[in-house]
Amino acid sequence: MNILILGAGAIGCFLGETLAAQGQRVMLVGRSALMKNIAQYGLTLRHPRRPAQTTKPLTATDLNQLSTPFDYILLTVKNPSVVTAIEQLAASSLNLAQTYIVSFQNGLGSEDQLVAAFGAARVIAGTVTVPIQAVESTAGYTIEISKAKGGIGLAPLRPEQIVKPLANVFNQAGWPTMIYEDYRAMKWSKLLLNIINNATSAILNQPPAEIITHNDLFDLEIEALQETTAVMKAQHLSFVKLPGYPTDWLGYLLMAPLPRLLKRAILRPFMASGRGSKMPSLQIDLANGRAVSEISALNGAIVQVGQRLGIATPVNQALTEIVTGLFDGRLTWSDYQRQPERLVSLIKDSKTGFVKSTTA
Repeated sequence: MNILILGAGAIGCFLGETLAAQGQRVMLVGRSALMKNIAQYGLTLRHPRRPAQTTKPLTATDLNQLSTPFDYILLTVKNPSVVTAIEQLAASSLNLAQTYIVSFQNGLGSEDQLVAAFGAARVIAGTVTVPIQAVESTAGYTIEISKAKGGIGLAPLRPEQIVKPLANVFNQAGWPTMIYEDYRAMKWSKLLLNIINNATSAILNQPPAEIITHNDLFDLEIEALQETTAVMKAQHLSFVKLPGYPTDWLGYLLMAPLPRLLKRAILRPFMASGRGSKMPSLQIDLANGRAVSEISALNGAIVQVGQRLGIATPVNQALTEIVTGLFDGRLTWSDYQRQPERLVSLIKDSKTGFVKSTTA
């Protein structure tokens, strides 16, 4: 197969290296310095249970350098960059008539944007549940798999779409790959994983393992997840199992009428093992000084759909407002770091129907 990875960062390079190692023709498109580095030294994948492997996919920095039709374009930019990626694809000379665009963004909304631009027949939803972190050096780019778990999910938006060849290659590479009938069920089930300890870790600048040892913070995490399951239920979406993660079980547990103490006891080991040693994405972006985050596609998307359906989502709303303020500079990060009591107090105020000014 002829495959383009557009937005080759950690996830894109992981997918690209995996496909190239299986003999597929892979072209990475990303920022100039990284592409030059990979072209010279290659991509190295390190797995805790397998020998390290290095491959050299083809690289480019501009879509206008390309003319060969692709079977699949794997879009691995972050959610806020989807609009720019669509503009680049539309302005390119690529013939997309027989190409499937696979959206690998965390959160919600990218599929809708791609469908509006290219039509539902050309869009496939994707997700990755492998815990990945990247290490860039002057002599190559290394993808570190922090835990030997997870896999890949693919969900066609139309029944006639050809998904199995791509799934087969990932399976052959040793990454369990599941095909789902309902892409929205897959994306919302992944959203449950995406929001766990994500916004709270970013706001407090604390690792997820510390968040769940604080009972009040842990309760907020559970409430944010329960708001999400309520919004899913209102949309008649199923909880589906994702590769390596029993998200179906997680959804039903969150909705079960169990005492909070019991839910904490059951969920603590699950949450402790989920991310491995990785800090969550929002904290990484905030620490790196990025001005835009994915929060509107994560907790913010839950709030938006909840408002449309008349379902209250105060915890997700408060987390969204604070994270947004930290990224756009209205709030000062040092005022929130390692101050769990302040965060708990702010969210308790929002739950009573009064969103306390976070700038006070």
